[in-house]
Amino acid sequence: MVLALLLLLTPIIALYAYSNHTSSSVLKREIVKAKRTQVQTFVGQLGQMFAQYDSYQKMLYESNEVRNLAYPDLLNDDLLYYRTLKTVSEEISRLAGYGRWKGIIAVVYPKTGMVIKSNSSLGAVPAELPDKDGFWSYRTSPKGNAYFIETISNPAKSAKEEEADLTVVAKVDEGEIKSDLSEMKSNGLEDPFLYKPGDTPIYNYTANQALIREMLPELDPVSTEDGFDPLLIRTSAGTYQVHMDMVQPLGWYLVDYVPIDTIMAPIKRSQTMFYSISGMMLFMACILSFLLYRSIRIPFRKLMQGMNFIEKGIYTSRMKDPPKGEFRYVYQKFNSMAARIEELIEDVLKEQIRTKEANVKQLQSQINPHFLYNTLAYIKSMVELEEKEAAVSMTMNLSRYYRYTTKLSSSFATIQEELNLIENYLDIHRMLTDDFEYEIDIDPAMLKMEIPRLSLQPLIENVIVHAFRKPVKYGSVRIVGTLEDGGLARLTVDDNGTGLSPAQLESLQTKIRTAPSDQIDSGLQNVHQRLMLLFGKSSGLFLSHSERGGLCAELVWQVQEDEPE
Repeated sequence: MVLALLLLLTPIIALYAYSNHTSSSVLKREIVKAKRTQVQTFVGQLGQMFAQYDSYQKMLYESNEVRNLAYPDLLNDDLLYYRTLKTVSEEISRLAGYGRWKGIIAVVYPKTGMVIKSNSSLGAVPAELPDKDGFWSYRTSPKGNAYFIETISNPAKSAKEEEADLTVVAKVDEGEIKSDLSEMKSNGLEDPFLYKPGDTPIYNYTANQALIREMLPELDPVSTEDGFDPLLIRTSAGTYQVHMDMVQPLGWYLVDYVPIDTIMAPIKRSQTMFYSISGMMLFMACILSFLLYRSIRIPFRKLMQGMNFIEKGIYTSRMKDPPKGEFRYVYQKFNSMAARIEELIEDVLKEQIRTKEANVKQLQSQINPHFLYNTLAYIKSMVELEEKEAAVSMTMNLSRYYRYTTKLSSSFATIQEELNLIENYLDIHRMLTDDFEYEIDIDPAMLKMEIPRLSLQPLIENVIVHAFRKPVKYGSVRIVGTLEDGGLARLTVDDNGTGLSPAQLESLQTKIRTAPSDQIDSGLQNVHQRLMLLFGKSSGLFLSHSERGGLCAELVWQVQEDEPE
């Protein structure tokens, strides 16, 4: 039922999504066109005002009266000089009175120090004029008042050190532009402002300056120069569509933004409502399907899960919360079957554990006499050789050994305990012969691991007895312990003795691996069988040729999860 409803709703949802996407795209394109037209119109108005001041400057620049005042020596008659001065002043006042901006127009004569201006205030014309002509520059007065200023000089100046005969100055205060921006806002723009990278934006009087400052890092005039696509900027207040166009005389950009989230809100609400209703229908279908099938599908699924647990060996699995009807009887029979299986498995496991423990104890008991015979033989030889200290050391070692092996509380010992015994054993043999040396390099993480008692001693005994035989050769034995990432532990004993031929090595390895547990007659076989019984078939004793020329015997076992590493 759920699948059928989903198949029915899919084409409807797809068609609605396509229609909604098309409507949103058309609406966004119309918004872009309308806003672009508005911005371009107001950019044209600003550009026209600055172009008007450019024309005023050119008119004064080309006026003969203005130029004559730059050379007072040519005006011999004082009356003619004052008439010319009056004419220029009236012309400047007349030009400044045109237009809606109360800008300042002035003519500065640097050589004579005379300034003719449309505004009589002392700070109307700044003391320091721009270095270059023909460019509107944005400046701030010492009092903090910002303004735009442009000059035209005769002769034209390209560097500050060149002094002109006259300079025509046009100055527009920032307040005039702010008033225009505020008027633009009242005439249809959202929140216009002027922007130029590297300068402080010029806001309208009621601008949302905090929002604009958040947008500034994302403004990129370069991306809007070759096309009409607006910028899409996401802020903490929402997503905004930003339009920019350059005011050519200034080199600044008129920027306005549209709260696209607010405009698209009705469409998004309609879309959300449609998807919500579709989701509710699907949810109701799911509930109905659950109510129709819970009496069959859920109990059957639980039963299958319980059978899977039994198959995986989790025999403690039981069916809980039996439902009403026929499944209650099935649940009860399943629980009875699982309980019976668990009892049988536990009985078998207990019997296997008892058998394994018996085999381990038997194998360990077999190794003790073997070692005792060899030790007593060494003590006898030492006494005969009158090596008192060696005899005492061997006797003490034998005492420690039996103290170590007669601890019946546990069949295991740490590797550190095994190494202590091996060090004593090797030191005694070195005192007797002084024809070999040994090296022990064990990973510190392995020292607290437990292995079967007397697992390492038969390997060392085999080296002493067989590897260092005549002809006399200075021997070397090395014991290395490593722990791999997969939890595989290795204890390696290798020597530089005579070694074995490939045929002898293969024969010995086969003998160790194939010996029945009730027909073990060597320490190496004992060690291999004990490791296999306790750690699994992948564990045991492995023999190979040593890189040092002798034999390499390696104990390998898998570290148990609860064993300290």
